[in-house]
Amino acid sequence: MSAPQAAQSFHHRVPAGRRTLCGAAVLSTLLALLLSGCAVEFQNKQGAKEIAEAAKPPGSVATGWRVFQENCAACHGAAATGTVKAPDLLPRVREMGSDRFTNLVLKRYDWSASQAGGNSAGLSTRPVGQAVMPAWQSDPVVNAHIVDLYAYLSARSEGRQGPGQPLR
Repeated sequence: MSAPQAAQSFHHRVPAGRRTLCGAAVLSTLLALLLSGCAVEFQNKQGAKEIAEAAKPPGSVATGWRVFQENCAACHGAAATGTVKAPDLLPRVREMGSDRFTNLVLKRYDWSASQAGGNSAGLSTRPVGQAVMPAWQSDPVVNAHIVDLYAYLSARSEGRQGPGQPLR
């Protein structure tokens, strides 16, 4: 039986009122399936956003940028990529967690000792001309915003933040 013949046969066997009811039921089922598919898609995207947000370190990238520019950029450069005075922070921050970062920044520390350049006694092989990292523990701004500073530098080191000022 061809499609037109089957449709004609259906129309002869099913009363007109029922055909409308069947068509409405099929249409509402299709609409429900379509909408539930969109809801699942929306929920999945929302879950992915929540996971990505939870994976970010706490703190404000924008505030961390401001603190970095005011206190660190003179030695490490405005983009944290180093100068003749101090090293590039991005590969170093990428390799450490927030607790280690906090301890290293707040205490006097020679960044080059954390790299393979340090010898087995923990002594630095710092390039000539590079200063030893000063202690920031007594600085109230750095101390209060160390989490923000880490948020900025980790975002820079992971490529989530470019070298310029972050959007608020």
